[in-house]
Amino acid sequence: GIERLKKFARAPLALHLCNNMALLRESIAKQSLMEAKEICNQTSDHKALIKKFIQTYESDLCDDVKYGKKKYQAMLQEAVNNRIGTIVIDLDDVEQFCKKELKEPDLHMSQSVLDLQQSIESLVSCVEGNVMRYRLFFYEVCDALQPARDGGYRAEGAAKARDAVQCWRERLSKQKEQQGGALPKDCGVPAKLKNPWDIRFKPRGTCQSIPLRQIRAESVGALIQLDCLVVNLSQVKPKVEVVTYHCETCGSEIFQSVEGENYTPPKECPSQKCRDNKQSGNLRCNIRTSAFTKHQEMKVQEMSDHVPQGGVPRSISVLLEGDLTRQVLAGDAITLTGVYYPHSLPYFQKMKMRTPTTQRMFIEAHHIQKHKKGYSETAVDEDVMEHKIQEALQHSGDRLYEHAAKSIAPEIFGHEDVKKALLLVLIGSYTKQMQDGLKIRGDIHTLMMGDPGVAKSQLLKQVCAIAPRSVYTTGKGSTGVGLTATVNRDNATGEVTLEGGSLVLADMGVCCIDEFDKMEEGDRTAIHEVMEQQTVSIAKAGITTTLNCRTTILAAANPVYGRYNPYKSPVENIDLPAALLSRFDLVFLLLDTVDCDKDKQLAEHVTKVHSAYEKKEIEGGMELEDSDVLGLGFKPYNHKFMRAFVRKARSYEPVLDDALRNDIADAYVAMRDDEKRDGIQEKKSYTTPRTLLAIMRLSQAHARARFSNRVERQDFDEAMRLMKASKESIELSAPAKRGQNPLDVIYEILADLSRRDSVKDGWVDVTHVVSMAGHKALTKELVMEGIESWQSLGVVTMNPEKTMVQFLVPVE
Repeated sequence: GIERLKKFARAPLALHLCNNMALLRESIAKQSLMEAKEICNQTSDHKALIKKFIQTYESDLCDDVKYGKKKYQAMLQEAVNNRIGTIVIDLDDVEQFCKKELKEPDLHMSQSVLDLQQSIESLVSCVEGNVMRYRLFFYEVCDALQPARDGGYRAEGAAKARDAVQCWRERLSKQKEQQGGALPKDCGVPAKLKNPWDIRFKPRGTCQSIPLRQIRAESVGALIQLDCLVVNLSQVKPKVEVVTYHCETCGSEIFQSVEGENYTPPKECPSQKCRDNKQSGNLRCNIRTSAFTKHQEMKVQEMSDHVPQGGVPRSISVLLEGDLTRQVLAGDAITLTGVYYPHSLPYFQKMKMRTPTTQRMFIEAHHIQKHKKGYSETAVDEDVMEHKIQEALQHSGDRLYEHAAKSIAPEIFGHEDVKKALLLVLIGSYTKQMQDGLKIRGDIHTLMMGDPGVAKSQLLKQVCAIAPRSVYTTGKGSTGVGLTATVNRDNATGEVTLEGGSLVLADMGVCCIDEFDKMEEGDRTAIHEVMEQQTVSIAKAGITTTLNCRTTILAAANPVYGRYNPYKSPVENIDLPAALLSRFDLVFLLLDTVDCDKDKQLAEHVTKVHSAYEKKEIEGGMELEDSDVLGLGFKPYNHKFMRAFVRKARSYEPVLDDALRNDIADAYVAMRDDEKRDGIQEKKSYTTPRTLLAIMRLSQAHARARFSNRVERQDFDEAMRLMKASKESIELSAPAKRGQNPLDVIYEILADLSRRDSVKDGWVDVTHVVSMAGHKALTKELVMEGIESWQSLGVVTMNPEKTMVQFLVPVE
């Protein structure tokens, strides 16, 4: 009885819950219906706004003869005339148009002013959030508004064949109409088959780039922008957009538009004649009259700055179509704007293979902007940079070469000759191609070897920042395969492909290799062919080929003992194979020698960099940089100017003056003779016939830096001076002299330290002495032994703790 009472008590509660659920469903349905109506109203408003935008938007940069400042009307005319293949809709223009419409809304577009204002405000965000839908809207509007061809029509190549097919199609359609077997209206010629142009979007200038690993689910179908590095590119292939079929039963032409990556061919003919006869028809695909577009797949990788500590760089596939193909090369750093889409497989492949639980994603590219323009590419602001170079040439005169060299890492003190050499490395000479196929390289390979802390790595980074194509790698993190090329098997297709390494990615650029001495000997031999023949020969997994690798090698290394040992010969300190060392045109030996004046200037320069060398904000939000805060005597040139300077210099091909041939030959013979006379103990480098070519390359690069077509005496003198300056730091090192007594070295250090103003009563700290003697390759035990020897001779004295030392007679 109690259970029955409980059931009667629960009945009203269950009935109440059912009523609430029914009311909730009804409210949700009403809300969904309201949202659907709002979207439909907004869509019609957006279509009207897009139509007005295409018809009326004016730009000051446009100056068309027919349409004046109407930018997109002029672009439509050029597209119809086969002058451009893509109409790029700049979202900055759409945003500017919407701001103007908000001030003066067109009341004829909508019945409600409030709804119209909301539609205007949401247009740009809706385009960025649903690119596929609004791309179709823009395409339909442009298709409806496109003008007829005028006198500027260019009938060349594919356009001529397209016109012939279109004429045949119109003639065939008229015959079918007369015979009464025409196709239904919904089976007419698609717009993509008639129009030779496409629509793409350019992002707003305020659009922020996001890291690859921060792309989320809300980005699917939306326009995203990211900074990335191009890793791999496939070959350009034709991709079908509209497939045409010919019915052998009734003679009709059937069209099928392909929107996605895959399509299923139709099985029945939709013509009226076949339907009347109750026949399915016999459809045959006609490739010749189908519409194709250029298609290329690209693999991009996130920038190293976006990779967290301990993380691995992530990559994603990108699809390029139309005129975006062949725009980038492997190794380029780009800002990519595109739509984030899921990858779908056709039904028969899903049935045949096991469908994975994870979803593959890709990006359809809409806009690509390179971070650095190549030397051979035409920059947008080329005229502006040319004007700046001419101004700098008039202002600096003959000192433009020196100013450009000092502008390479101006924060780094000294190293003037090294910076001049790096400028010549960026400029280089030109590659000579003989009639019999012999190639003589024009790239200048350079090796910087020296003590730790002389800013070798920073100089490499600066060269990477200036060069349009550059790859930075380290010795321990590089293998022979990673530098040249590796063979990979594609998981999707099963094809064996070659993927270029660091040297191939830096083709026609600079490859900076840090910690060159830490590389394994087997990996180091992989770059021998690259440095002289400028090719990479591959014979792996059935692939036998030769890849171009016209790369300049810029390497930095430490001596074999960690620091330079002045009691060993330079060749013993370098400890690299002669076959590799002879391939470097310049070998800089940079020693950290002790020089009071230089050390003080260095310290002042570093403190100045950390105090005054920063951008200062002024009123109005503008940023200005002091013209010469580092005391260089001029305002350092920025990287953009340096790239323009190098681009102009590389356009010259100077030839050797006849009067210099004998001088170059005499200089080469003298270098060989001096090396033979000095002997193996004093040998500083390997002078081979490659050295003769290095002198000529440096001379030609200096002539290019002067914008000259002839190599003159000053170019040859500068080349010889740089080759001598590369070994100058060895000769300036005092203990490098053979037979110098360590006691004399310790005495000179003590005398130098006791003369300084910071020393009180002549007492010198022993740890300071040991530190300075370390630069002279003297150990602590040897220093203490030397001080005790001078103490026994009555020259110096030490305190009981043996931490301080003092001359008994003050040194003048």
